[in-house]
Amino acid sequence: MPLKNKLNQYELDTALAVLRDKRLPLDGLRQKTVAVSGGGDLHRTILYSLLHLNEEKQLNMKVISVGEWISTLYEDDDFTVRELNELSAVDYFIEAGFLRYTDLDDTESFSSCIDRAMRVTSALAHANPHRVILLSSSAVYGTPDREMSLSENEYADTTFASDNLFAIALQCVENIFAGAAHTYGFPVTTLRSAALIAPFDELEMTEKVLKPLTEDKKLTFAPHGRKTTFVYINDLITALYYGMLVCSSGETYNVGETNSALSPLMLAAVTEELFGAEVGIEKNGLRPHGCSVSCDKLKKLGWTPLVNAKDGFLIAKNALEDSDKVFMFSDSYDGKLTAVQHTLLGFLKEVDRICRKHHIKYFLGGGTLLGAVRHKGFIPWDDDADVMMLRRDYEHFLTVLPYELPDYITDQNTEEANHFAFTKLRLNDTILSTEFSARFENLHNGVFLDVLAQDKTSNKRFSQKLHMKMTAQLRWLVLNKWRGTPMNANNKFVSFIGDVIKAIFPLKALEKMQNRMMNRYNKKDTGVLYDSMGRNVERGAYPEEWLDEAVYVDFEDTKLPIPKEWDKYLSYLYGDYMDMIPVSERHVSHEIVRIDLGRFIEY
Repeated sequence: MPLKNKLNQYELDTALAVLRDKRLPLDGLRQKTVAVSGGGDLHRTILYSLLHLNEEKQLNMKVISVGEWISTLYEDDDFTVRELNELSAVDYFIEAGFLRYTDLDDTESFSSCIDRAMRVTSALAHANPHRVILLSSSAVYGTPDREMSLSENEYADTTFASDNLFAIALQCVENIFAGAAHTYGFPVTTLRSAALIAPFDELEMTEKVLKPLTEDKKLTFAPHGRKTTFVYINDLITALYYGMLVCSSGETYNVGETNSALSPLMLAAVTEELFGAEVGIEKNGLRPHGCSVSCDKLKKLGWTPLVNAKDGFLIAKNALEDSDKVFMFSDSYDGKLTAVQHTLLGFLKEVDRICRKHHIKYFLGGGTLLGAVRHKGFIPWDDDADVMMLRRDYEHFLTVLPYELPDYITDQNTEEANHFAFTKLRLNDTILSTEFSARFENLHNGVFLDVLAQDKTSNKRFSQKLHMKMTAQLRWLVLNKWRGTPMNANNKFVSFIGDVIKAIFPLKALEKMQNRMMNRYNKKDTGVLYDSMGRNVERGAYPEEWLDEAVYVDFEDTKLPIPKEWDKYLSYLYGDYMDMIPVSERHVSHEIVRIDLGRFIEY
């Protein structure tokens, strides 16, 4: 069984993080040996990422867990467990254990930290790694002035005191690794993590913020303004691959989310805002380890954090509470996503009423169809609804709309300013302006539902490919002419030709060409369909028989139709359609400029 099927949604989200960065030269890990040391949840998470990457990219890496493997979750010839003194030649060695030493409050724990550094570096003398990645902490910088954001070669106050033991210990650890690198000849790249947000028991943010939140305990924060930069686990893991494949050896890099530098009082405000937490201000309240750091050095190499601190805290808290409940960001659309979905459900019921009355065959389409199969309703973070029909049913549907639509719904096809290739139904007296539709002040911008036709295409491979390519190009010509933007094809010559055609032909003429192209094969018995109006034009053709019959299934509080061959259709559309998008990407799909549901807020 693939590893991804054994991970919960939060673990999988982090394991997938590195695959979202298209700039990383991941092929550089092919047939390499990577050892991970440190113990605990971070150790395990790094292993998950490496093992999943190995499966997805078929890199034939050898992955070694040094000292422990917490679970029997994964068994494979490419994965082994070794003790430090058993290490032989490795290409990359990742030391993650020192991020666990956040509560150094006596000389014994201080000595334990230093002793570990000595044992690890001694073992590395025999492993002869191509590169060592040392995960350190921004706490190494000490206690800077209130407004300072420190770069890699800048240090602040590290006067010997209990508050600074962690900083002093980390400075010693980094010096031990640097000295061993010079003595034994292995290169070290140091990544200094900002305050880490993750559902890991050994982390300061988990013990002092996230766990109290799950137990409804009062949080207390210190009354001072010195800021600490944060980073979510996904972005630290991605930075780790930059450390292996992109960063220079012998160099140190800060890792943190640019806009996440928070003082304890700001952190108190964030936790109160996100979770409604009971927050107090006390002299001995939380002052997170670490400081405000500049991460420009790593960013110049291409690394970009993708999860902000607020999202990170939401995800981590939910991961601690319940790993099985489907996660979504609840603040979407100013907290009105549920209300938007209720209005869309009303739309769908109206379409169903009209189609049943006039014997028009239709199906839920796109993400709405996927939601019906996978969630028995809307995908939790979905913000729109689609239905699809065969062309003949679509044309029939348009003829009955003028006298069947209730007065609170408008068919946007009736608007002169509308140039969508498909039908949009809009809810009157509402506003849901997307980044695109907000450009046009004379266009109805209410909550919408899309109705799309599925057209026939050629059953000859070359003609089919040409037909779909021409459809896509003409749709782009219409869209770019309408919004007044230049063509942006992958080929500069094609873009130039497109801009010339746009300049020559008026918009109405381009629309006629587009519509003729979509209808090119509709009078022929080809037995093959394509998504002419939707976003899957280039997905390819599929058999018309998949839309021969509709079956009604549960959808929220009603039943709505989907293709009887839904499994084949969804597999064609999405591949493994039961795989949900990663947790950290579960934001709504449209960039909303303005939303006002008016009287339909309780629809």
